[in-house]
Amino acid sequence: MKAKNLMLCIGLMLAVNMFAQVKVDRGYGNQSQAKVKSEKRGAALAIKYGVKVGVNMSSMSNDMTFDPGFSMGTGFRVGALMNLHWGQRTISSRQGTGLWGLQPEVVFSNQVVKSDGGNIKLNYIQVPVMLKIYPTSALSLEIGPEFSYLISTSPEAINVGDANVKIGDCKGFNCGAGVGASYEFEMGLVVGARYSMGFTELGENLKWKNNGNIQVTVGWLF
Repeated sequence: MKAKNLMLCIGLMLAVNMFAQVKVDRGYGNQSQAKVKSEKRGAALAIKYGVKVGVNMSSMSNDMTFDPGFSMGTGFRVGALMNLHWGQRTISSRQGTGLWGLQPEVVFSNQVVKSDGGNIKLNYIQVPVMLKIYPTSALSLEIGPEFSYLISTSPEAINVGDANVKIGDCKGFNCGAGVGASYEFEMGLVVGARYSMGFTELGENLKWKNNGNIQVTVGWLF
């Protein structure tokens, strides 16, 4: 009986000694481990691909001596995107829920501007590259450059007063910028709105700038 009690006491002492050597990390006691956890959390990256469609509401600025009577017209846009979202809100959050993101897109954009000589239709291939800031894991604010190439126009020419303007000669590269916001639903649905402004004149002798385009889109992330 005494031997059993002695063995029990020795066992209890060993158990207490082993438990005392175990360090329980609650996130504030061990700085080196906390740093590793922080680095892993910041490096978490979620990459999603998606498609989007939407409406363009476009206007034009004029620096010519005559007034074409520009007003806003309605076109459409359709394209694909890649969404990169860094970080996690907390250690237990999923990856891709942090503060920063980046979203490059490739879009076909049909932009229509009304004028006294009729509707002017401009078809672009656009590559916006949006830096995204996420106040929440779903809501994002975005800003970035927008690179466009004008692939076709319609009609070939319009008459504005005594001036005949050859719209068909307007093809080429355009640089601009965009700013907007979007919301990503849990199911994958994305809705967004963006305002973009072009900085490049449509031609050497045509001092028009497609400098105002309001975009309203819906899309899906996979």
